[in-house]
Amino acid sequence: MVLLRAMTEREEEEGRKTHSPKKKMMLKAIKKTRIYEEVVAQILALIREGKLKPGDQLPSERELAETFQVSRTSVREAIRAMETQGVVLSRPGSGTFIAVRNLESIVQELISLLLEDRSDLIDIFEMRRLLEPHIAALAAERASPEDICRLQEIIQRQTQKTLQGGVTVEEDTDFHLTLCRATQNRALLKLISAVVDILSQSRRFSLQTPGRAQRSLASHREILEAVERHDPERAREAMQKHIAEVERNVFSLEKDMGMPN
Repeated sequence: MVLLRAMTEREEEEGRKTHSPKKKMMLKAIKKTRIYEEVVAQILALIREGKLKPGDQLPSERELAETFQVSRTSVREAIRAMETQGVVLSRPGSGTFIAVRNLESIVQELISLLLEDRSDLIDIFEMRRLLEPHIAALAAERASPEDICRLQEIIQRQTQKTLQGGVTVEEDTDFHLTLCRATQNRALLKLISAVVDILSQSRRFSLQTPGRAQRSLASHREILEAVERHDPERAREAMQKHIAEVERNVFSLEKDMGMPN
């Protein structure tokens, strides 16, 4: 069976890592509380390691219970939990299979990882450095007149609110989302849309400092100008500069406030 073969491979790997001449059991003792979670954890570990792949069929409920040395009730609870998470798919009359990963499940996993520590801005900025300069370049190549018009309208709103001394997190977020929409890449748009609240965390934090709203507006104007001219390299460079400025500002503010890194 796929599961038993995967467990054997993982067991052999762990044995090599510990340099133990005696093969260790891959299965660990199941705790008395929340037994089904232990079952889920071990199956998820096999999936992460690539031992179980999308489309692989899990053993029957009875076989799983025997393998994990738990009750069939615990196995059923584990399968229900994994179905809810989109990890497995039960097909009546056929069995339970590892689900084929789609973009939505990957995005949700990314969100969960980021939400585990919302104060960890380092990871957020690393993601922004990887994604947003490329998004800006693609937008400069592909933006339609309508896209450019929407970006111009957002800049006008941001300008007005900045002059009034308001916080421009909403306009800042709208600008980056609209820029992403201009790439005509649905996968990128789904990803950025899904994590927009998390990205807004860094923007909200940055815009608290005096003069930052004005500098953000100036950076957005520079990016927009590159998009209007359909100049991908200039747009990429403008976005890289923008994110670097925001990142320096945020971590400088953290240091001034005595916040932990």
